[in-house]
Amino acid sequence: MQESVIYQSIIAEGIQQGIQQGIQQGIQQGIQKERQLVLRQLSHKVGKLPENYRTQVEALPPVQLEALGEALLDFKQLDDLVNWLADHANSQAEHENETL
Repeated sequence: MQESVIYQSIIAEGIQQGIQQGIQQGIQQGIQKERQLVLRQLSHKVGKLPENYRTQVEALPPVQLEALGEALLDFKQLDDLVNWLADHANSQAEHENETL
């Protein structure tokens, strides 16, 4: 039975699905680690983050999270984060409107 073409095909498909699931889990774990790092860096730079700003950062898509990770190097106070989030929320809304 292990030598049948159908059996081999089913096994190969299962292996491929397992690989794809593993890749997706790895990507999600990487994004979560990046999110945790950015939040720790923000807390270090501007102090304890109010929950509403923490929630906004946690909701950022990966591309914006990476941009925030670079921008926060220049932050001095919480207002820098507030302004960054406001600017990028506006640019994200404009981008979404352009794609509609």
